[in-house]
Amino acid sequence: MGVIIGMDPHERSATIEVIDSHERILAIGRYGTDAVGHAEMFAAVAGFDDRVWAIEGCNGIGRHLAPRLCTTGKP
Repeated sequence: MGVIIGMDPHERSATIEVIDSHERILAIGRYGTDAVGHAEMFAAVAGFDDRVWAIEGCNGIGRHLAPRLCTTGKP
């Protein structure tokens, strides 16, 4: 298994934490929810080829992100 990217979305930002299979934190970041922030977030995780996204609130505030990640793999 590669990494898990946990995301805590908010109205104006999304915070992510990348962990490996040993629960070591590999990266942390906070990004805006606009197109620039999404591009920066995807660039930050681009080096992790085998990744799984875990989005908090997929039926709520994270709802707009989940379908996009499922279809394209990009935020």
